[in-house]
Amino acid sequence: MTRADATLAVLVAALVAALGACDRSTEAPPDALAGCQVELSGNVLESISSTTSCPVLVPGAGATEGDTLLDFKVASQALGGDLAIELDLGPAPTPGHYASDTTALWNAMAARSVPPGGACLYLAGNNSTPAGDFMLELATIDEDTAHGELALTLFVLPRTADDGTPTDCGPGTTEAVQLRF
Repeated sequence: MTRADATLAVLVAALVAALGACDRSTEAPPDALAGCQVELSGNVLESISSTTSCPVLVPGAGATEGDTLLDFKVASQALGGDLAIELDLGPAPTPGHYASDTTALWNAMAARSVPPGGACLYLAGNNSTPAGDFMLELATIDEDTAHGELALTLFVLPRTADDGTPTDCGPGTTEAVQLRF
């Protein structure tokens, strides 16, 4: 064994011993690394686990100026793009229950192209017809993050292609979305 090999062996042994002595109780569980959980059910079925599906808190503007908005951008392969959700939590949000009948400004939308030129629109919000609904249980919130669960019902609206071909969005008229963040 050369001197370099002996030095390397000592370094490896020291590294292994140091790693073995580490307290692993502070490590995040493997599922925490997956991010926020999203379940779509209705005309499309999809389970998504991603950090990019987690919401961000953004300041309101215009009609929501001075309020805090909970903003989701869920990348969905089944929908062929992003499901955008925005909930106005008011000027001083606190943990608790929020719902579509107690929240003045909110919306959710996604669009999926359907050949040959049609589309399926997934829509809900205070200015939408039909409106859909949501229930939010906000467990924690601070100035940077929020954690909780959101259940959302969107209406599925088919857009007929320009040539008059009907669009098949599936047998149902609603899409359910469950988010854990």
